[in-house]
Amino acid sequence: MNVLISGIAGDIGFGAGRILRDWGWSGRLCGIDIQSEHPGEFFFDQHAVAPRAADANYLSWLALHIERHHIGLFIPTSEAEIAVLSEHGLREIAGARILIANQQATTVSLDKQACMSFLGQRGLRVPKNGIVGATSPLSYPVIVKPRAGQGSKQVQKIDDAQTFGERALAGQVWQEYLAPDDQEYTCPVYHSVARGTHILVLRRTLSGGLTGRGEVVNEPHIEHYVAEIARVLELDGAINVQLRLTADGPCLFEINPRLSSTLVFRDKMGFCDLRWWIQDTVGLEHTPPLPPYRPPSPGTRFFRGAQEYITCTPL
Repeated sequence: MNVLISGIAGDIGFGAGRILRDWGWSGRLCGIDIQSEHPGEFFFDQHAVAPRAADANYLSWLALHIERHHIGLFIPTSEAEIAVLSEHGLREIAGARILIANQQATTVSLDKQACMSFLGQRGLRVPKNGIVGATSPLSYPVIVKPRAGQGSKQVQKIDDAQTFGERALAGQVWQEYLAPDDQEYTCPVYHSVARGTHILVLRRTLSGGLTGRGEVVNEPHIEHYVAEIARVLELDGAINVQLRLTADGPCLFEINPRLSSTLVFRDKMGFCDLRWWIQDTVGLEHTPPLPPYRPPSPGTRFFRGAQEYITCTPL
């Protein structure tokens, strides 16, 4: 089966390609990205420049590309693409299955304000929050960020009302600042009917907006909190819950309804959510076998490194 992965110039799409290559995938690995210059050529059998997800021709272009390359499975890795696919309720396109979480999980998580409201109304602890221009914080500091997408881009910490008025943009989301800074966790979650729920709790340190290093921890209260989020979202697929452990317990600040930047780290530790998701989507007969899951031991640490790629164009 041929697989198409999007966003291969980024760490998630490129990482997904590495995982499938290491898995011994028998079909062709094809990749797309909005950029043309990236090291994807070293890992993918075929790669192309795609229109942005916001482009009116994105879905028609994607369908044609899938048909042309006989793709059986499409793995979108950017929230912009997932938003478009979810908006249209697509689980397949041009005969290819799409690796995307259930509609409720994606719709709720893509809108940061809707996510806080949805979970808060169902009894889960969330930070105080609101929309800039509609409500204002009663105490500071707060975090201000775009309502959708962007990852860690355009996120700012604001310490007082005057600065909030000067720098916060109407329509953005503000959230109570969660302390302490050294208690940040990223928690990949996978659930399917066949496999049940698997959760990995990773205490992390950011570097350039990505998880630079981290450690597997045993925190049952965090795991219980994240499991309840998955239950409320009726999760089917993979998401990533980002939270801080405060004096009052765990409190999320964001959910990514997609694979995250730690996917290669956790795959190497045995938490193979991408592979599980593919198996549960296309069937075991189309995939290489996997060993039974053995959770990585608490204290297992990981670090983000660098890899160089050099290519020469003949004169």
